[in-house]
Amino acid sequence: MSASSPIERLQRSYFSTLADRLSGWYLSLPPEKCSYTSQPLRIPMSDGVLLAADLYLPVLPSPPSSGPSRSSLPLVLVQSPYGRSPTMSIFNARIYAARGYPVLFVSSRGTFDSDGSFDPGQNERADGQQVVKWMRTQKWYPGRFITAGASYSGYSSWALLHDPPDDCVGAVIPAAMHDMAAYSWGTGAFAMQRVEWSEIIVKQEEPWSGLVGMAWSRWKGGKLRWAAVGLPLLDGILSHFGGKAPWLRDWATRPDIADQYWALTRQGGALERVRTDTPVLLVMGWYDTFTRRDQTTEQYNRLKERGCQVSITMGPWGHVGASGLMSMRDIIQFMDGIVAKDERRHPHVKVFVTGADEWTSYKSWPPETTPRAMDLGHRRDLSWSPAPKLEVADQSAPCFTYDPADPTPTINAGAEYTSLFANRDDVLSFTSSPLDDDLEVLGRPTIQLAHSSDNPYVDLCIRLSEHNPHTDTSRVVAETYQVINPNRDSSPLRLALSDCAHRFRRGTCVRLTIAGGSFPMFARNLGVAGNRTTGDTMRPARHMIETSNGISQLTLPVHSRRKI
Repeated sequence: MSASSPIERLQRSYFSTLADRLSGWYLSLPPEKCSYTSQPLRIPMSDGVLLAADLYLPVLPSPPSSGPSRSSLPLVLVQSPYGRSPTMSIFNARIYAARGYPVLFVSSRGTFDSDGSFDPGQNERADGQQVVKWMRTQKWYPGRFITAGASYSGYSSWALLHDPPDDCVGAVIPAAMHDMAAYSWGTGAFAMQRVEWSEIIVKQEEPWSGLVGMAWSRWKGGKLRWAAVGLPLLDGILSHFGGKAPWLRDWATRPDIADQYWALTRQGGALERVRTDTPVLLVMGWYDTFTRRDQTTEQYNRLKERGCQVSITMGPWGHVGASGLMSMRDIIQFMDGIVAKDERRHPHVKVFVTGADEWTSYKSWPPETTPRAMDLGHRRDLSWSPAPKLEVADQSAPCFTYDPADPTPTINAGAEYTSLFANRDDVLSFTSSPLDDDLEVLGRPTIQLAHSSDNPYVDLCIRLSEHNPHTDTSRVVAETYQVINPNRDSSPLRLALSDCAHRFRRGTCVRLTIAGGSFPMFARNLGVAGNRTTGDTMRPARHMIETSNGISQLTLPVHSRRKI
């Protein structure tokens, strides 16, 4: 099909109507306003590549003599590498079209019938601008659009907003990074999620690539895990993919995020260029792996600093829930607010407080809090500062040994773990006494850590958890992961954990765990100089934490439980 070939518009089928309405009911969305038509299109790029797309146009009621009515709502532009299947189209196109919004749903270069080769992050800026330029020439284009879509689609929105089009009147960006380099290597360690994501990309167009295929992929995932265990890591990964996902070689061997290779994949410039009068909605899930990189809160903070019209929803979701499965009602409400030019339709900051299991709203994030410090004690305790001081440095400073041959396992955000993890030889746990009152923490906890090691090549993984002494289980609230500078001086480390909104209930304990790794979330530190993805030598490291006189402290942003 050429770019100019006329294709008949298809009316919505009875099955699609039923699926759309059941989805809207399940997601508690406002009722549908209309039906719609769909039409496959080909969008020409300047290099001759044709991108596959589907156009959804609302069928609005109109007087019989005037013919079909044209929507006055802005078009919704979604660009995605994950295909335009019935399942994908429900949440990326059909839900919007049934509520009056025209939708252009585009497959990324090199995916799902779009020509060219898929090279993550390298073509999104140029292709996005050319898609916008092309759609401006089409009779069905209403003259303005909202860029939308989650995950990689949200990343594509940031790429487009690197040079924001004048006719872009809003952006809905759930669960999306803007900086691929920082996501991959920002902690100093290679994020193994990039390998798992690449597995999805190379498998998604194979037969049985739907739900059955996903289950099959999960079952076969053990092969990928085994590939990550061997050394060198890169050899195992490349062997597993067998020539597919060629970008992984560059990703794994370019730890310097300032490397020119990453330049086109870093969309931080969009945070400086988004017009201040363009409404932006961000969505994140407390249990989404993307929150480990804190890019969504970074987006919010920078846009807020610039005076942009930015809103954020933070919910109790993983990646799928934050991407739209559980946040779609907020997304529709926000888009309708853009059309009505009514900012009050959606709160600036909507937050689910875990532990309390309740929603609340604020004018900005984080709200006003009071810093409260807890001292790490030599008995592996946490106590409110100032704790009783010791006359001399304690000689039995808490310590642990990290062995890359048996790396500390990953505990996912929001996951519950038992003392089997907390009592591992390669984990230090500091636990408070049971709380006398509820304790609400909103924002980013910070830690000052007097840390030393007998090997300069080390990582630190620090987690804040709520510990239930009755069930002897803990649940992760916030965390951070950081490669430590091997040439550091002896001054205490200062690290910020991820944002959180959690109410520690009376009778529970505050727990802080410190480890030297989190595998397979991050490529393990081998304990030697050089790139950990290409090395084949391992050396353990002994970590020591000095705790005398409050030198190591956890600081919590404590909220008074009143709305700001």
